[in-house]
Amino acid sequence: MMKRIMSVIVFLIITVLSGNSLAQDSGLYVPRNINKAYENKTRSLDGTPGPKYWQNKADYTMNIEFDPESQLLKGEAQITYFNNSPDTLKEMYIHLYPNFFKKGQIRDLAVAYSDESDGVTVENITVNNTVVDTSKDNKKLIFSGTNVKLSLDSWIRPKESIELTISWNYRVVNRGSHQRTGRVDSTSFFIAYFFPHIAVYDDIDGWDNYHYTGLSEFYNDFSSFEVAISVPKDFVVWATGMLQNPAEVLSEKYLRRYQAAMTSDEIIHIVDSTEVHQKNITRQNATNVWHFQAEHVTDFAFATSDHYLWDATSLDVGGGTNKRVVIDAAYNKNSDDFYRVADIARRSIEYMSFEYPAVPFPYPQMTVFNGNSMMEYPMMANDLSVYGIDLDGFPTEENYLISLTAHEIAHSYWPFYIGINEAKYAWMDEGLASLVEFLVASTIDTMSVTGIWALNQYNEISGTKTDLPLFSSSMVTKDPTYLTNSYPKATMFFLMIRDLLGEELFRDVSKEFMDRWKGKHPTPYDLFFTFDQASGQNLNWLFRPWFFEFGYPDLAIKNISRTTGKSNIEIEKIGIYPVPIHLKLTYDDGSSEIIHKKVSVWKMGNSTYSIPVSGNKKISKIELGDHTIPDADMTNNTFQFDFGSNRKDARSHDRKK
Repeated sequence: MMKRIMSVIVFLIITVLSGNSLAQDSGLYVPRNINKAYENKTRSLDGTPGPKYWQNKADYTMNIEFDPESQLLKGEAQITYFNNSPDTLKEMYIHLYPNFFKKGQIRDLAVAYSDESDGVTVENITVNNTVVDTSKDNKKLIFSGTNVKLSLDSWIRPKESIELTISWNYRVVNRGSHQRTGRVDSTSFFIAYFFPHIAVYDDIDGWDNYHYTGLSEFYNDFSSFEVAISVPKDFVVWATGMLQNPAEVLSEKYLRRYQAAMTSDEIIHIVDSTEVHQKNITRQNATNVWHFQAEHVTDFAFATSDHYLWDATSLDVGGGTNKRVVIDAAYNKNSDDFYRVADIARRSIEYMSFEYPAVPFPYPQMTVFNGNSMMEYPMMANDLSVYGIDLDGFPTEENYLISLTAHEIAHSYWPFYIGINEAKYAWMDEGLASLVEFLVASTIDTMSVTGIWALNQYNEISGTKTDLPLFSSSMVTKDPTYLTNSYPKATMFFLMIRDLLGEELFRDVSKEFMDRWKGKHPTPYDLFFTFDQASGQNLNWLFRPWFFEFGYPDLAIKNISRTTGKSNIEIEKIGIYPVPIHLKLTYDDGSSEIIHKKVSVWKMGNSTYSIPVSGNKKISKIELGDHTIPDADMTNNTFQFDFGSNRKDARSHDRKK
């Protein structure tokens, strides 16, 4: 511990002496817009928010009407927008994400022709009680893609706020075009991105005016939500936040079960398979209005169905406050796997709260909804049933189910507790969520070797022209690059740095990053500099190739020499990206041994590393690699010995010299 403390002190002294002037002094490539934030002191070179850090916010009060039969959604939002920046805002951007489905929209993902629409109809807008002309002739209101640019007559000066009211409507899409949102079956819906989002204005780029095209995800400010959702009787609603009026919408029997689940460690079947079609779950008004409240979250989503089963439980997640999280699973009775999801979700949240990241689950509620996607939202997940689909490298459907459930719940930390810009840096939140997914699945499923999502795709493109550095902006990359950078490549990097630092230090460093940036918007450099400072190490030798350089990981068994009682195995680093060495030695008596060397064996820039093996037993086979360590060329990873001819059989080691 003393050694680590001294390392941190030395790091801090070096940082102070550098004058904290330019981020370029870090030795990493830093884009000009990010470097400007360090010059403006909104961010610091030790990885903490700068003394002049700021961020804006919006608070939403919304009334939503949804008709499942016509699929028409109508809404009115009263929005208070706070300008905490030092800038006077003369305009603002508003995201209308349902315009992804508008005719003529540029998209990365397919939409059925029958689901293309006229997009969002904005019925009216007021700014500080002044009506805004919403006609196409108004040059102060420009609709473009999924954005609206609103030029303001009354500018928003620093430390001032503005009041907006927006009314709108659109039709929710069908199952065939369900891209993270839409109809799931005849009377079940998962509805996301349904309201006008005030865009982020930050210290890096100003207004976030990126158009949503379906692949890269989202970037939102932290907001509070008061939302009333009106649906016909018999439709249950699950949503971001806590239900404020359960007694007004649930009939007595189901209300008692709901209330019991809020304090129960057991899984309670609020609605079971024998009751779901009795049509007595909700109050029998023509419509019911479900009120939800959520504080300090980046988005709001809801789901509804008139025939879903409903399991619920709760969990004390610690933190010294006896804080309980309510955990729900809502699903079709014909689902082959969702009957297990409440238990998996509970165990996942328990692992995250106490093991990694070892931060008490940050929200009071979490619902996993049996939808038609694999997507996260604050306190909500839209997850399909995994039975019968392509497992894509996962060993079993059970392992995939655990991994998917844990992954979407892990996003509660990244990007929702830590406000990562997913549109730019998908590897940050997807990589960390995939790391947690891997750890949870490895803990719950002890019968399988846990898979890594999309690892096969990364192996296929590794080292090709479509394999771009991890720092490449997610908003401009396309599949397969977007997929492989965001998931397997980032996952394996975080597993590697966890192996390097050790589980305890890695957890401490991760918690330090989260403590610094909870409720804020970090960039990758805030993560890099925090990991350096909090670990007391300069990790740029590892960050630089993996994030900023073209290359690929590739280790090979270069040479083996043997003398009496001793062997020497020489490993060659062919690829630019350093990775750990993992060897399995099989001896002639059938026994085996694992030798593992951390990635730091390549820290000095060497291209070979020798591993001595002592003992009188003869090695019959050497296998290099592990399913968590990427390697672009596996043909040079195995040696088989032919003792009959006293020579090495290099048939599996046919790399060209």
